Amino acid sequence: MARVQFAGFEPPDIPQALKDLCQGLRSFNELKNAATNLVSLLEQKMVARRLEQIAPERVRLPNGRQTKVHYETGKPPWIASRLQDFFGMRETPRIGPGQTPVVVHLLAPNQRAVQTTSDLAGFWERLYPQVRRELMRRYPRHSWPERP
Repeated sequence: MARVQFAGFEPPDIPQALKDLCQGLRSFNELKNAATNLVSLLEQKMVARRLEQIAPERVRLPNGRQTKVHYETGKPPWIASRLQDFFGMRETPRIGPGQTPVVVHLLAPNQRAVQTTSDLAGFWERLYPQVRRELMRRYPRHSWPERP
């Protein structure tokens, strides 16, 4: 729902979608199996391709890895991945009708956040040298280039 709200679409009529889903079913087991398609049924009603363009489920990073975009009501969308996955990315990814920058959670190799930013260019310029020194001490086997 937060993803739909971020995209600026009208929220789907969930009670009606549930009625449509239950149409013709005769048992709870059939309902359980049909419920796996509920989200795709709702997306079809909202023109799924347009929703994916405005509020994508995933963002591709420079190394080819894809990361999930998290949507929460009242907060900007955010992504999280290892810091090394962002090497080569100068600008913060932007999505949505207003090209909103996503909040990026940069994770250390232990999958814990070392920095959260919506200004990736500023991070590389101002904060990365300090973070790099700290991570080089903790994770000497990983590559920490001066100019990622």
